Amino acid sequence: RGLRACVAHVFEPMTFAGAEATERLALVPSRARELIVADIENRSLKEEIVRVELVKAEMEALRAENARLAAGLGLKTVEGRSVLWGRVMERDPARWYHGLMVDVGTREGVPLNAAVLAHAGGKVVVLGRIAVVSERTSKVLLVTDEFSSVAACLSSGTVEGLVQGQGTERMRMNYLHSEATVTPGDEVLTSATSATFPPGLLIGRVAKGYARDPFLTFQSAEVRPGFDPASVKEVMILK
Repeated sequence: RGLRACVAHVFEPMTFAGAEATERLALVPSRARELIVADIENRSLKEEIVRVELVKAEMEALRAENARLAAGLGLKTVEGRSVLWGRVMERDPARWYHGLMVDVGTREGVPLNAAVLAHAGGKVVVLGRIAVVSERTSKVLLVTDEFSSVAACLSSGTVEGLVQGQGTERMRMNYLHSEATVTPGDEVLTSATSATFPPGLLIGRVAKGYARDPFLTFQSAEVRPGFDPASVKEVMILK
C-alpha cells in the first residue's frame, strides 16, 4: 500500500490534493512521506506565486489606467471641448516621425485639425493634430513632421517662438528673441497664442541652443519631443 501510494504520487500528484491525502500518507514510510509532503508544499507555493503574479499584473494595469484617467481629468481644456480616447492601430516604419493611425473617426465625432495629446512620463504631452478623418479611423500628423508647427514658449513664459517639425527625432524652435537665454533641459510648452492646443502643455525640452546668426534677428534651439512614437499606445483627442 505504501509503495502504491508513492507510485501514485509520482504519476498523479493530484491524488494527494483532496481529503484522502492524510489517510494515504499514513501508509508511506516516514522518509518518503517527508519528501511527498515537501513536494506537495512546493507545488502549492508555485501555484500561489502564479496567483500573486497575476494579481500584481492586474494591479499594474489598474495603476496605469488610473494614471491615464487622472491625466485626462487634470487636463484643463478650453470650454466646449471634451476628451476622446483612441488607440494607436498603425505606424508607418518609413515615416516613423510623421504620423500614425488611431481607431476612432467621424463615427465618434472626431473633427479635422483637432488637438491630439498623449500621456508620457507622467505628463500630458502634445502629440500632433488630426490630419485625415474617415468613418472608423483617423490619421494623426505628429509635431515632429516637417509640415507641423506649434506656437510655443519656454517654461519661464517670457520667451515665445514657433516649434517646427523636421521629420526626425528632433524639432526646431525658431523666432526666439535674440537676447533670450536658452538653456538645455528647459521645458517647451504650448503658448496661449496657439489656436489648436490649450496653453501650458509640454511639447518637449531644449536639447541645445544654436549659435546666434548675425544675419538674423532671432535665435533658434533644437527641441527633443516629450514623447517616443514607439511607446504611444493611446491618444487623447480634444473634440
